[in-house]
Amino acid sequence: MSTGFDLQSVEELARRRHLRDSGTVFTEGERAHCRSRPDPDASLAGLFSAKEAFVKALSSMRGAPAHTFPEIEIGHEPAGRPRLKLHGDLGRWCRQHGIHAEVSISHTAGVAGAVVVLLAGTTTNEGHAA
Repeated sequence: MSTGFDLQSVEELARRRHLRDSGTVFTEGERAHCRSRPDPDASLAGLFSAKEAFVKALSSMRGAPAHTFPEIEIGHEPAGRPRLKLHGDLGRWCRQHGIHAEVSISHTAGVAGAVVVLLAGTTTNEGHAA
């Protein structure tokens, strides 16, 4: 098991438009989801925190491949529950190692935060980082 946590200032991310709009951090699907939310800046900050929390959790697992932020995508189930979707070599590596990921995102008072828990060698497909 490995855990990662991150906090992000909503205002700071809103000022850094080049990160938000260039495709180097967020996928088009993530940006579209956030534009549909009541506070798009807070939603983007939450996704950024989730990506950072995932990287922190992954850092304790030996042999993980190099990756970019767009390979770490945060999707949402119909009821809104966030889910990690991993792409490329990172996604293949996590599937091969049976990495199960859970993510929780929250934002309030100008700050967004996220927690990611990774479990290795799990046998269930639910929550599988794919």
